[in-house]
Amino acid sequence: MDFLTLIAKIDSEKAPDWVTLFKAGWGELADGVKFFVDKTAFDLVLAAIKKQGNEIVWDYEHQTLENVEAPAAGWIKELAWDDQTGISARVEWTEKAASYIEAKEYRYFSPVYLVKKIDHRVCLLHSVALTNTPKTKHLNPILAKLGSEIEENNMDREKLIKALGLAAGATDKDILAACAKLGIDIPGEKIVEKLVLPKEVVAALDLKDDDSTSTVVASIHALKQGANNSVSKADFDALKKNLTDRDADDAVMAAIAKGKITPDQKTWALDYAKGNLDGFNTFVAKAPQVVPVDKLPGKKETGDDVELNEATIQVAGLMGVSDDDLKKYGGEVTHG
Repeated sequence: MDFLTLIAKIDSEKAPDWVTLFKAGWGELADGVKFFVDKTAFDLVLAAIKKQGNEIVWDYEHQTLENVEAPAAGWIKELAWDDQTGISARVEWTEKAASYIEAKEYRYFSPVYLVKKIDHRVCLLHSVALTNTPKTKHLNPILAKLGSEIEENNMDREKLIKALGLAAGATDKDILAACAKLGIDIPGEKIVEKLVLPKEVVAALDLKDDDSTSTVVASIHALKQGANNSVSKADFDALKKNLTDRDADDAVMAAIAKGKITPDQKTWALDYAKGNLDGFNTFVAKAPQVVPVDKLPGKKETGDDVELNEATIQVAGLMGVSDDDLKKYGGEVTHG
């Protein structure tokens, strides 16, 4: 057990103040629908909330979407973005909701949000529900959130030392002793003195004099990894070719989708792109549209011709979002 996980457990039985609503990158629902979250998505969500001017409600089982009494479980007071974590919300829980979470009677959550059809970005947040049957795959339980994400991103060694009230540069022994004073049981952990190594070994492994035993072991494993798992030139060349072919294929398909080349030109275009991708991209940028794909039957526009489903219009109305904004986003409502 590392120290970050250890400190996370201090508050692990309390309803957390911060919950990660959307992990950074691609997410997927049980029905196969995918959505994308990045800084741009966060900015869109935040702008929509500011435009509406109201706090986002956290309810029970999506009751806010139904024509029934829908008491709040909590209110989102603040949103934050982190490149590694994603979009997190600071939640002010009601006493009842907190008791449900702490008793593990409610384990998961489900946001109701709008996704842009053109790039699948999350762009509007309507509400979030406490539920035990979320549609989002690989969702962290609410109480598990703190430990799992602190392990990955949210707390470094310096913050841990500060949280324990220790002086800067505190050793592993100091940290373990401070934890013991807090009454935290650490199975399998023992207070040990620093491993003493000859200075030649410290220099060869690029270590510091106060590095822990685990750092020494990790450095040795890293050296072994480089020695035992180096990639041959043939493997590297094959990988490079695969990446080149993939990028060329993506560029050609995009050009066909834009109507810059015809399907009959695909073989020629692939040869061009594989040999000179930059040149092909320049050609596509300057070439006129030869196929009017925007006028083909069945083509859906992202402007005034966007068809809005009933759920999208309903949620948009509740949030004060106009039809023009919805057509601009080109999206539809879903929930995780």
